[in-house]
Amino acid sequence: MKFFLTILFVFIFCTSYAQDVNRTIKAGNDAYKKGDYKNAASLYKTVLGKDSKNTTAKFNLGNSLYKQSDLASAEKYYDEVTSSTDASLKAKSFYNKGVAEAQQQKLPEAIESFKQALLLTPEDDDTRENLQKAINDLKKQQQQNQPKPQKNKQKQQPQQKNKMPNPEMMEQKFNELRDKEKQLQKMLQQKSNQGQPDKDW
Repeated sequence: MKFFLTILFVFIFCTSYAQDVNRTIKAGNDAYKKGDYKNAASLYKTVLGKDSKNTTAKFNLGNSLYKQSDLASAEKYYDEVTSSTDASLKAKSFYNKGVAEAQQQKLPEAIESFKQALLLTPEDDDTRENLQKAINDLKKQQQQNQPKPQKNKQKQQPQQKNKMPNPEMMEQKFNELRDKEKQLQKMLQQKSNQGQPDKDW
């Protein structure tokens, strides 16, 4: 008989405990809906102080932190929920984690999170659109980080102009110019000798 009472007491205690946790989560949800994200986060943390494995409190805490622009902390809580057995909550966690990562410019991580969410909910168009946006943003980022060949060529040309030419090459060019000048002078002399008409007066 005593064994039954202990179990009954534990059951009553657990039920009371569960009601207290649910009441606190509901209060957090109400604060969240009113835009009081700081108070909501505090209430969800209270729940986690009593039940550190409560995935609903973790997910909602992540949302509250996200709304307060604490993206790194939000991402951490979403990540903890991704191991949930509830497929719907798991998909939402991957999705929200991807959004937080994308806003922190962690694009490869965001892409992976969106892919995981899409595996769980293949019909979710929002996830598909955000995945495509993250992929496009990553491509743009990679293109901006790659050196542009035209600019490099332009930079190299002035450097080449500033270089001192080889003295042997300078002498060779000078000799070539002198030879050309001599040839031009000979041609001009020949033309002047041939082209002078006899005076006609």
